[in-house]
Amino acid sequence: MKKIVLATLLSVGVLSADILGQAGLGYSRGDNGANHITAFAGVDIFMGAGVRLEYTKNITEHPEFSKEDVSRYGLFATYQFSMIPMFAITPKVGIIKTDGEFTAKDALNATVFSKSSTEFTYGLEIDYYYNSFISIFLGYTDYGKKLDINSIDTSKMDTANYTLGFKIHL
Repeated sequence: MKKIVLATLLSVGVLSADILGQAGLGYSRGDNGANHITAFAGVDIFMGAGVRLEYTKNITEHPEFSKEDVSRYGLFATYQFSMIPMFAITPKVGIIKTDGEFTAKDALNATVFSKSSTEFTYGLEIDYYYNSFISIFLGYTDYGKKLDINSIDTSKMDTANYTLGFKIHL
């Protein structure tokens, strides 16, 4: 019985939504100057509330001495507040899994250190609707504690990002 009620509520929420979901792509510059790309897809479930999957990856490499490789996978609950006709605010809360790898190179060999962590996180986006299908957003996501990879100074590894990008509303 619970499954039938839940399926009915989800179906009504999806069918009554003006926008069924969104997909987006964003760019951010991290604390240490690294470039990050974020891609996401979300589904609106009921009256502005939704669920979003995100993936963030750094695309900057420093091959001379070291290489920092950070990937983040996130699951967020979102809610979109429409302020005035062309603007909206979207807060988000969820969990994020961060996989970090640091490769230190010297004259003879390379040493790889890695760490993974899962953190509670939050964020906020401000959307400007270009039309009913496309919006431009400026967002902030806090990625939690810094990764502690053995004895390497990771104080510069990115833990918060301001992202600029666009969304396509389906």
